[in-house]
Amino acid sequence: MSERILDEVVKASPNRRKFLATLGTATAAVSAMALASPREAEAQTSSPTATEIAVLNFALNLEYLEAEFYTYGQYGYGIEQAGLKVSGVAYGANPPGGGTTTGGAKVTFSNNLVFTGPITSEIGVDERAHVTLLQSFLGSAAIAKPNINLTALGFGFGNQNEYLQLARIFEDVGVTAYGGAAYLLTTPIVIQTAARILAVEALHVGSLHTQIARLNVPSPVLDGADLVPPPTGPQNQYLPVNTANGLPALRSVPQVLALAYGGAGLTQGGFFPSGINGAFYGTASSAPATAANLQTIPPGFAPAPA
Repeated sequence: MSERILDEVVKASPNRRKFLATLGTATAAVSAMALASPREAEAQTSSPTATEIAVLNFALNLEYLEAEFYTYGQYGYGIEQAGLKVSGVAYGANPPGGGTTTGGAKVTFSNNLVFTGPITSEIGVDERAHVTLLQSFLGSAAIAKPNINLTALGFGFGNQNEYLQLARIFEDVGVTAYGGAAYLLTTPIVIQTAARILAVEALHVGSLHTQIARLNVPSPVLDGADLVPPPTGPQNQYLPVNTANGLPALRSVPQVLALAYGGAGLTQGGFFPSGINGAFYGTASSAPATAANLQTIPPGFAPAPA
């Protein structure tokens, strides 16, 4: 992890010692490559680094959340009942056998004008696949599903419009989270796979924005970097892209946690009542993202090229 970002995250965390110990353990495992035979070392060069393990596990928290949301909306039960593995490394009050999910319910899709039922069902297939894919990359380092509250915002499953509102939030945050962490990845196969997941999340975003605009569904604005579709947003902009540079926003881990936990300076709450799992457990949420996150090179992310 870049020194600047690592220092920022550790300083923001009330559990600095545990964060450093966790990351240090992963670093030691990666450093052991230096003692391996040439053939063994070559076989390990496609494995995630310690930094990537932390980033991929952070992403896995979000994928668990999305997968639970879509699975409950379609079937009325969660991903464990759908056959997915939910056990793994756990922190705090999150159990290693997989956390409890509250608030989910099956949704009635009353208006099929823009294929909301079939499309969100397809998105659910994708999100469950992302959980399994990240688990396979992480192996024994994969985190367990944390405790999740799907109705942390007070809506989501009451009707089709609520479901679209929350789906839009999850997918937009997912795009900005993957984009925000991209420069911390160094292993080619990890970079390539993360880019492909980001592409899928972006496809989801485009579809959901179009549905919301067509059905005239209001969209709560998350923060200063959130570009919402009509009718809430500008009437002539349907996609969450800064038209000045053709790019979406980026959000850092603490900025994503500000949305996940429901405010700044928090280490749990909102969608993750016991906090997230992984090396970023105990990291405090920051102030929300601003319009500066839509710049070509937002402050606090990768430095400008020399």
